[in-house]
Amino acid sequence: MNWRKLKEFCNNLPENELDKKVILWREYEGITKIEAEQLLADHYIDSNNIEEGCFSEREAKSLIKDKDNFPNGMDDLEKVYDTGTPILYEDI
Repeated sequence: MNWRKLKEFCNNLPENELDKKVILWREYEGITKIEAEQLLADHYIDSNNIEEGCFSEREAKSLIKDKDNFPNGMDDLEKVYDTGTPILYEDI
């Protein structure tokens, strides 16, 4: 799904649905604490350690100070999201 399809879907909802919680339905659970935002910075991943998830450019610049693990600096990381990218996330 892209944002255009999501917007079309939301625009076609009946008025009585618009104040209800958004639910992301997974196989064994429903996620109801969902927030939306636009990223305030580029986000990166360490392709060699994907389990760590993604992190902001500020965090990336802090990580690359470890020259043993990141000898090529920012080139050792992969940019996955640009500043301004809209995201939905679970508010834990």
